[in-house]
Amino acid sequence: MLGLDDYYKQSGPDEWTESSMERHDLFNFEAKVDYNLEDTTDKKTKYYLDTFFFIPRSLQINQQSYSSDQFFADLNDRIRFKTPQMSVMGLVDDQNDLSPIQTVLRNLRAIEQGKISDELKSNINRETRLLACICKTTLRDQFNYFFHQFYNQNQYVSLFNAVYEYLSRIEELQEKMVKLRKSFMTAHIPEQLRETFNFSDDYISLQIESWVTKALKLFLSKIEPKVKKKMVQIIEREQDHRKQIKSQLIIKKEKQNESFSYWESILKKFVQGVLYLTEKQNDPRSSALEMFYSVAAGLAMFMSLFLGFLLLSNFEENSIPFILVAIVIYMLKDRIKDNVKAISKKAVGVLIPDRKVDIIDSYNDRQIGDYRESMHFLKMKEVPPEVKKIREASNKSIIESKGKPEKVFLYKKVFTLYNDEIGEIHTRHGNIANIMRFNVKELLRYADDPIQFESVWNPVTQEIEQVSIAKVYHLNLIFRLRTSTAKNQENRFYKKVRVVI
Repeated sequence: MLGLDDYYKQSGPDEWTESSMERHDLFNFEAKVDYNLEDTTDKKTKYYLDTFFFIPRSLQINQQSYSSDQFFADLNDRIRFKTPQMSVMGLVDDQNDLSPIQTVLRNLRAIEQGKISDELKSNINRETRLLACICKTTLRDQFNYFFHQFYNQNQYVSLFNAVYEYLSRIEELQEKMVKLRKSFMTAHIPEQLRETFNFSDDYISLQIESWVTKALKLFLSKIEPKVKKKMVQIIEREQDHRKQIKSQLIIKKEKQNESFSYWESILKKFVQGVLYLTEKQNDPRSSALEMFYSVAAGLAMFMSLFLGFLLLSNFEENSIPFILVAIVIYMLKDRIKDNVKAISKKAVGVLIPDRKVDIIDSYNDRQIGDYRESMHFLKMKEVPPEVKKIREASNKSIIESKGKPEKVFLYKKVFTLYNDEIGEIHTRHGNIANIMRFNVKELLRYADDPIQFESVWNPVTQEIEQVSIAKVYHLNLIFRLRTSTAKNQENRFYKKVRVVI
């Protein structure tokens, strides 16, 4: 069982406060960190993210039992563009050239005029899926704002007036989707593009119904009849549309609805796939190690030849002293080679990151950034004082840290965005989201049984009873973030999370 407790957060930049961490499943948690392009003349923006893992020593996690290779096997990194911000009004605005609806219609008209090209078809594919992503995000953000206002107000007149106006904008979006459906039905385009639109349309329809239904459920006892009527009309219109096209996204009563959950997941991954970036992994240490190993072999050979000419000339060839000295020189040669290799490996481990990953925008076939990452264990005295202070802030007693000793390892990531490249090829994109999923299963190899039993005297029944007690471990994570322009201590931002397993 895995739970999260985000109980410390120092205020920081927008990309920090918008970042989040959540439980994904039984053994995985996800951390989402947003990296925003800064308003700067620099060609590159660098972010430095340090994550300090405080692991209970009883789990026996150390340099020997948990290598950096194992850590990176447990870590799943995904990089994507953040969904562009655009309101429903912006989506349906005929004068908004940045609206995916207008871009798709413009490209379809170009195809009707005979201007068929791979670039046009690629644009239609991308913009159609991007439309679904924007619809999901803008509906979620706006309705969450309404929900927050509802919980924090006693008077709802102005709120429900705003909701009513927003519902009118959603009806305009529904009309635009009808227009798009007709255009895709008559356009001379590959079937794959038509299917892409159908999938995106299906997903948008579900998002509209889902969010309006949530609002109706929450507001039902307070709203005026006209607001309720408009909500019901929007919901039923989307339900009827999906029934008409025989969508898989229809929830049926008294059934398991496996098909619904399966296809919802498929469509979500399909439409959001347009935001994901390709990661090309490199091994920066291999070439450096090869060079150092070659130097080690050359140095060992030089020393053996030098000592051979220096010492062996003093002895008669094939004599016992000659043979003994030759053996010693051979032994020294291997020792020199191994020692230089060991020193080289340690130096490479300190100076060169474990992994380097290039971030590629596959639609434009351009590299727009990279990140370098490494992991190594720290002695407690090597932990920065400010990090140690944050870690100990949640202790309820001064002896708690002594009763629960911990091992610490540090995961370092240097994330670089190429400002010029992104600005040249994108007008709506720019900010990057990094989703890091971490699996804790390997950390629990030496954990005790999750359920233990204790004998307890029950004064009511006058009997001894066996009571189950859950055995849990606390993994404390402290994140530290700064940008390339944040040189001073006070410009570093921290966030502490406790993972309960």
